[in-house]
Amino acid sequence: MNLRFRLLSALKNTRWGALVALPVLLAGCRHESVVPNPVADYFPVVVGTYRTYAVTDSVWTNARVSVTSYQLRERVAEQFTDAAGQPAYRLVRSRRATASAGWADDSVLIVQPSARAVLLTQNNVRTVELIYPARAGKGWNDSAFTASPDTIISLKRFYGPSVGGPYTVPAFSGQPAKTYDNTVATYKLFAAQDNDGLRRRSGYQQVYAQGVGLVVRRRYGYALYTTNPADGTETYYKDVQRGIAHREVLLETGTI
Repeated sequence: MNLRFRLLSALKNTRWGALVALPVLLAGCRHESVVPNPVADYFPVVVGTYRTYAVTDSVWTNARVSVTSYQLRERVAEQFTDAAGQPAYRLVRSRRATASAGWADDSVLIVQPSARAVLLTQNNVRTVELIYPARAGKGWNDSAFTASPDTIISLKRFYGPSVGGPYTVPAFSGQPAKTYDNTVATYKLFAAQDNDGLRRRSGYQQVYAQGVGLVVRRRYGYALYTTNPADGTETYYKDVQRGIAHREVLLETGTI
């Protein structure tokens, strides 16, 4: 194990290790190191603001799909200082079945935006959602704070080929299509056995708009084959046989 990995391993075992190690972790990103230059804000966090999303969850079983639709709201409830003395924001996620129903709190997220990256903690797991400045094709390890030292620089999430360009969100859940002028898209890299294009297809995409935040989130995992229990032979299909898909589309932003 080289000196860099020993240093990272030691840092991760200290109370302050995660934040101290952040510049080292992000320096492993593809193409260029990250520097704290002024950047377009693709994840604005302001206390008292909220974003509301239309959501659909689809589940395929034996080539039949069932779809559940609902709404999610992410409200920036407060700003606080974490144990390492760094600013952080508490996002309260609420859910309702229809636009006319009342909101019920569902979970709490912690967001830490900085000039280098946007960190998100959910279910006690911290991920690196964005790195700055955004560059087309740049990759990073979104699990850098939970990965073992020998995989700390593994590139798992990437910016798409267009940074700062427009993106049109298709019509969804009764809402018309909408175009955002300045956006970035990120996607996640899956292993071949999870996304070989023939037996299985998996994907994860997030689209952010400048000054707005997340406008689209999609993740899915499909199987396009069935297995004969008698002899283990597989039959391939063009349509999904089993799997799940999740999609969120921004409906509105506002202030409470």
